[in-house]
Amino acid sequence: MRGTPQQTRSGAEAWVSDLDPARVLWVTAPVDARRALGEGYDAVVLDLHGGLHADVLGQCHGLVRGGGVWVLRLPPEGQPMGAPQLAVWPHEPAQVRSHFEQRLTTHLLTGSRTTPAEPRSDEAAELGTEDQRRAVVRLVEVLGGQLPTVTRAVLLAGRGRGKSAALGLALQALPAGQRVAVTGPSLRSVAQVLRFAPEATFHSVESLWHAPPLDVLVVDEAAQLSVPALKQLLLRHRRARVAFASTTAGYEGTGRGFVLRFLAWLDAQPAGVERLDLSQPVRWAPGDPLEQRVTEALALDAAPAPADVVGRAEATTVHAARLGPDRLAGDERLLRDVFGLLVHAHYRTTPSDLQRLLDAPNLEVHGLLWQGRAVAATVLAHEGALPSDVCRAVTHGGQRLRGHALPETLMCHAGREHAGQLRWVRSMRIAVHPALRRRGLARRLVEHVHQVHAPDAFGTLFGATAELLRFRRSVGYRLVRLGGSRGARTGEPSAVMVRPCTAAAEALVAQLQGELSRDLALQLSLLQADGPPLATELRAALGEQLPAPGGWEPAAVRRAVVQFAWGPRPFEAAAGALSRFVGQHDDALAELTPAARDLIRARLDAQGWRAIARQRGETVPVTMRALRRAVRQLASSVGCGP
Repeated sequence: MRGTPQQTRSGAEAWVSDLDPARVLWVTAPVDARRALGEGYDAVVLDLHGGLHADVLGQCHGLVRGGGVWVLRLPPEGQPMGAPQLAVWPHEPAQVRSHFEQRLTTHLLTGSRTTPAEPRSDEAAELGTEDQRRAVVRLVEVLGGQLPTVTRAVLLAGRGRGKSAALGLALQALPAGQRVAVTGPSLRSVAQVLRFAPEATFHSVESLWHAPPLDVLVVDEAAQLSVPALKQLLLRHRRARVAFASTTAGYEGTGRGFVLRFLAWLDAQPAGVERLDLSQPVRWAPGDPLEQRVTEALALDAAPAPADVVGRAEATTVHAARLGPDRLAGDERLLRDVFGLLVHAHYRTTPSDLQRLLDAPNLEVHGLLWQGRAVAATVLAHEGALPSDVCRAVTHGGQRLRGHALPETLMCHAGREHAGQLRWVRSMRIAVHPALRRRGLARRLVEHVHQVHAPDAFGTLFGATAELLRFRRSVGYRLVRLGGSRGARTGEPSAVMVRPCTAAAEALVAQLQGELSRDLALQLSLLQADGPPLATELRAALGEQLPAPGGWEPAAVRRAVVQFAWGPRPFEAAAGALSRFVGQHDDALAELTPAARDLIRARLDAQGWRAIARQRGETVPVTMRALRRAVRQLASSVGCGP
């Protein structure tokens, strides 16, 4: 429906007036769709007057029951929907391109309108499909220990096929008295499992690294977790019977690394593996035209170019080029090659990433082409060059920035206000065709980027692995910061690496490396207090090529303490300075309340957040805030303040 917001609202109300209001979902903001995930409605009314969000489109179409209606409320013909969320400083909303909207019009908003059939009832959906019922039987056999040589099950399915419900139904059918855990990227991601197995409980991945041995473990949306994190779960719970499930194409991101890397490792383990798949949709009929159109519009089925087509590509025979948005938008095969590479290589690539590739004014895509097919791709972000007042506000916690991740982390977490004034080119993602790895393509692509841009510095943030650290070092990057927590999907701390190009950037890198060298041992102790031991190879790689440790300047210690106590700096990024500060003020520490004093000492002694929170009878966020208050009291008592 096109028109003014009031006109489309009135039209939509008329369209759904005969339906039960409880069976109609009105979506006016992204949160409305997220809250409804896993549900089914006779009508979903999506307001696009305020802007186009690709992930919301993907979420909403799966909420409509077969025979139901999806109502899109659009501006008048010729008036763009826009995507203001893609406009990051210094770009204005008017500078956001409209390729994705044009793609949506081509694939979804043109052609004949399908007349809805009678909506499917809740009862019909609850009965599921024959496909699903067979999967439940096999899952019960595996998880119930009825197959002595098979203790692992893997369930793969497209969206709307009932995989999460199948997991829940299988759990409900198991005998009582077993130690069972359900996990996934978040509580929301496993909501459907718990709906069908209400007695089961959700556990975060991190908590399961320390949990007592389980009898049964269910991992939903496993592709959104990293291969190291999944391996760690199995190694911790070796004797558990485990079911993994993953969406193979959907708004959630597919993470093909799960299929091609983790499952290969799983097959090599002694325990047998039962492979299951679901192809019949539950909520709508096979061949549903809406599902087909949305899949095309959002490129949910994008995949890398066929290996037999590009298998002879070498670093010396490929052509490096910037793949501009006009070119990608006008070449569907090239776009699907590039997006397919990103989907394959990363744990969570969603339709919003496709929208950003086509329309975000601060991003660039570069690739390696072989006979017109993309065999490697990288996504770059232009960041920094921020005004001094913005840098000051960000550094001291008075402002947050979108789209400037690298300078923001150096300002907020490392306390380097001037980092925001430098010009940065950040490597957001890099992907090489899975059949062409170890041929020097990634190096060729990175060197191409270095040749075509001249910022103050190149940089990147990623979940630290020994392999990635060594690759980036080989092309001139230096480790300057280690994150203080482990990523839910990577299971490893984030690493910040920088390749300086100017004297100002070189000076910044030298300072940060000196501090990292000085504090690395303490940071690793703090990290390991809240997770399983880091791999020996990773620990060694983190310490490679670091300079001699930096010294302690009184002004730097004071700055770090103030930025933690009154600003956005996390404890782990200030721990070295805090340890030195506390040691210099034992008398003032003794004047604090016993609870505040014990809290400061416990964390500086590298006790884990979860352990401290349990001792205090609090949640981890409450304990973190309490520590900040305690340090603020200590600093204030000795005249150290902002």
